[in-house]
Amino acid sequence: MKLLEALKTRGMVWVWKHIPSCAEMSRLASLSLDQSPSLKVRFKMWLHYLICVWCARYRKHLKFLRRAAPQLPEQLEAAAGRRLSADAKQRMVQRLHAVCRH
Repeated sequence: MKLLEALKTRGMVWVWKHIPSCAEMSRLASLSLDQSPSLKVRFKMWLHYLICVWCARYRKHLKFLRRAAPQLPEQLEAAAGRRLSADAKQRMVQRLHAVCRH
């Protein structure tokens, strides 16, 4: 059993030594949206994503922003005419005062 754990630990250490750091992954994730990385780099990125949930989330967020950004001008135009009612503004002020007192 100890041999299996030792092999597992060595394997993880080897993987971490051969995959990009999180800082490098953020750069690679951004670049990969515009151009496809080499097969070797994609494999290293894939390994990193298997191990690092934070980088996987960052990649997911980048993809979302990439899809959402073209729709932003339309959303801004649609929202430009909307205003809060005086009643809604008053409720917000009252809530802020209540929170600040506590």
